[in-house]
Amino acid sequence: MRVRLLGRSAINDQAWNTFVGQSPQQIIYAYTWYLDVVSPRWVALIIEDENRQWIAAMPVPLRRKFGVWVVCQPLFCQLLGIYCRAGCDNSLTNSALLTTLPHFFCYASIYTGIFGKQTAWPDFFQTQHCENYILPLQQPYQAIHEGYTADRRINLKRAQNFGWQSQESTDIEPLIGLFAQHHAPRIAGGVSEKSYQLLRRLFEVLAQKKMVQLRYALKDNQIEAGILLVLDTKRIIYLFNAASELGRQKNARTYLIDSTLQHYANEDLYFDFESPPIDSIAAFYHSFGSIAEPYTQFRYNQLPFWMQKLRAWRLSLLPSTTPA
Repeated sequence: MRVRLLGRSAINDQAWNTFVGQSPQQIIYAYTWYLDVVSPRWVALIIEDENRQWIAAMPVPLRRKFGVWVVCQPLFCQLLGIYCRAGCDNSLTNSALLTTLPHFFCYASIYTGIFGKQTAWPDFFQTQHCENYILPLQQPYQAIHEGYTADRRINLKRAQNFGWQSQESTDIEPLIGLFAQHHAPRIAGGVSEKSYQLLRRLFEVLAQKKMVQLRYALKDNQIEAGILLVLDTKRIIYLFNAASELGRQKNARTYLIDSTLQHYANEDLYFDFESPPIDSIAAFYHSFGSIAEPYTQFRYNQLPFWMQKLRAWRLSLLPSTTPA
């Protein structure tokens, strides 16, 4: 198998997006237009057959760090991975691409994707096997509701009795404002304005493609919670959310998620909670009757020794509250 590195300028958008769209691993994060927003410096590794037709492709998001280009998963892009044409041997393609990646980029701070159980990881890769949660919507709403835990049904009833009003919107600023006021202060190191600008730009692009839905929960005409959903071919992705203290206490997000599940019940879709590896959040998403979807995070460090020492020194200068 022949592995090639393609820079962004060498990637034909139509060819790439068609390949990703027809792959069994299809997901919206891997399309060129999505990657161009969240990781403008991305490149790709591809495997070709003897006729130079693609067998597999791996998007590689990059950022400049320590003076070199490093592999780094971008914000608002939970999963990437390796995309294969139907019928190919994933274990062989995964091994070839993962083995080749460090030859081009000697440092990966984090990369997440669904790689399959048969993937053979290079010895120097550090891997963490995680679980996302997804909920099949190919069933009546009543069946979905019956899958909720007892606590989730109780909290939903409380939310309904509280009298939340639901409103669709094209204005993302209230959602960003809720997050900045009620969530960002609890995040170590804070949240940069660049992150909010990135979310604004992504929302704009998704809206142009009619692939996004923004819903708010209101009480007395005051927005107290919001959820941002990405409408992919096979998934409704719970990309971003926020709530005020009242919204949290009165289960506004439970109310919004439930009404979304009602709307899309009986459709050939999955509700993707985009669950991070945080137990409390995973438990909340699991309480809707969702099922686990395994994925893997990997990192590696093949920097020259002197660069590793320089990196360690620079990190030692950072405040202790800032994650390394």
